[in-house]
Amino acid sequence: MPETRRTAKARRLSHLVDNVLLFSRGERGAMQLMIEEQDASNVIHQTIEQFLPIASSKNVEISTAVPPGLHVRVDPDAWKQVLLNLLENAVKYGPAGQTIRVGASSNDGVFRMEVEDQGPGIPATERDEIWKQFVRLERDRGSANAGTGIGLAVVREIVARHGGRAWVEDAPGGGARFVVEVPR
Repeated sequence: MPETRRTAKARRLSHLVDNVLLFSRGERGAMQLMIEEQDASNVIHQTIEQFLPIASSKNVEISTAVPPGLHVRVDPDAWKQVLLNLLENAVKYGPAGQTIRVGASSNDGVFRMEVEDQGPGIPATERDEIWKQFVRLERDRGSANAGTGIGLAVVREIVARHGGRAWVEDAPGGGARFVVEVPR
């Protein structure tokens, strides 16, 4: 097995373990965050760098639109998990060879991060359901795309604990755009 593929599998397993641990802590009310001022650009770029072996294993490119010097008050490890989960889903459910776009901005005291893929999108009727634990879209239940159904539940829990919100909408040109917003 090529090293990149082995690294990608090891990273996926690590993300899964982190998700299970975070999910378990959230269920028990034991998730503790260390919220502090962060350079969002650094956190986002470090997370993407960590994720590149997984993206490369599917011939996926990641483009960013994140201005330097953009600051936000978040727990850096929890925020990395949010982005890793959104990137993992984009790779898992989007086509090989796609370009995933990660953007961030700040306006009126709100930090916004977006992850767009070029996959099939999320039907409007299922957009509220996907955030619930152990829920997968009907179209994906019999597919080879293995998943635990907790990644987006973890995203929403972490974002809520930061005083924010998360949702999904159509991406321009098709696909899904996952959006998270937290107070700066």
